Amino acid sequence: MAAITSEQVRDLRTQTGAGIMDCKTALNESAGDIAKAVEILRKKGLAGLAKRAGRAMKEGIVAARTSGGNCSFLELNCETDFVAKNPAVSAFAATLAEEMLADASLANPAESEKAKERLQAIAMTMGENMQIRRGVVYAVGKDSVANYYVHSDSRKGAIVEIGFDGSLAAAKADLEVLAKELAMQSVAMAPKFLRREEVDADVVAKEREIYRAKMAQDEEDAKARAAELGKPYKVKPPEAIEKMLEGRITKYFQESCLLEQASIRDSKVTVAQVVKNLSAKLGGNVVVKRFNCYLVGIE
Repeated sequence: MAAITSEQVRDLRTQTGAGIMDCKTALNESAGDIAKAVEILRKKGLAGLAKRAGRAMKEGIVAARTSGGNCSFLELNCETDFVAKNPAVSAFAATLAEEMLADASLANPAESEKAKERLQAIAMTMGENMQIRRGVVYAVGKDSVANYYVHSDSRKGAIVEIGFDGSLAAAKADLEVLAKELAMQSVAMAPKFLRREEVDADVVAKEREIYRAKMAQDEEDAKARAAELGKPYKVKPPEAIEKMLEGRITKYFQESCLLEQASIRDSKVTVAQVVKNLSAKLGGNVVVKRFNCYLVGIE
């Protein structure tokens, strides 16, 4: 059996919030595989289903710019918060975001050797590793608008494109407001997908497997508690378990898909309903085409 290091235990605790001994046990079961250990802990109910499971130990900033209706968005990573807040770093990010709108070769700056060389010069001055982690440009057409939101800490942001099949000139202001609000929604709620149809079948199958294992564990725990108290225990029928399972999968979609999330403006309605309401107001079909959300330190 491979030796489990304290660093592995620390990383797993950071990702899941589970206890030290639980992390050690999971790592032993997974032969040191962090991803498998996270899954083991989730199945045992020892790790929350929160977004923490995707955390990466990184610092950095995000930046966005707009010009002519097009939007750029990028994330830079570094080792320390001190460097992330350095004016030279924020200035480079802002300049690069502007250049992305004018230079097609910078559409994904993480793949641009020229951009990486410029950042490397700053990294040498700062004395720590830095990278352009990712970036994207939304070049909108005549039937869509894009907008962005970057939080005040510059560690999280999102960009959203909205399509409209009516008179764009008359609806543009409302559509831009919606795009920004959905960008704020993305930053607050961290959806992974736009709609449930985009979720890979393997992802759903894995979630179903994890939920089923967790429910089985809950049943065993409840049965054991009943035995300790000398009380009878009624086993849940298979149809009840399947119904509960489907409910958990539905909740997964509601948490992971932007359009199915409860609106941060009004929790009584979903984002999809907000979009539908604006369609009725504008007299045309409003469609959320795409979004990207970057949260520094989170996959």
